[in-house]
Amino acid sequence: MELHLALENKHLRNLHENFRDEMWIAFHDGEINSQDDFYDHFHQWIDNAVIYTSDCEEILKGNSEYSYEEHDVYGRPENVSQAAFACLYDYIMDHSDTPSWDEMETTLNELNTK
Repeated sequence: MELHLALENKHLRNLHENFRDEMWIAFHDGEINSQDDFYDHFHQWIDNAVIYTSDCEEILKGNSEYSYEEHDVYGRPENVSQAAFACLYDYIMDHSDTPSWDEMETTLNELNTK
């Protein structure tokens, strides 16, 4: 196994895979129809992922800097849930395989022109 894969936070990877799948399902089910819907669904999904302290601790494994450093968007966290939220937000937003509203809008336009 390559070193970067051995060091990767598997919990974050699994969360990202679940996020990716659930966003596309929500889109195809008609729950996401605009950019606002996309970001509302995105933030709600992360909120649900950081409810339990044990999940937050798993998210922060290897990412402890989120517990004490200032985040560009969310500021300095006051608790483990806020730190995990910022970490998961960055992980999902920075991942090359994360669906975007632009991709969904393109898909929507293609379906409407058929």
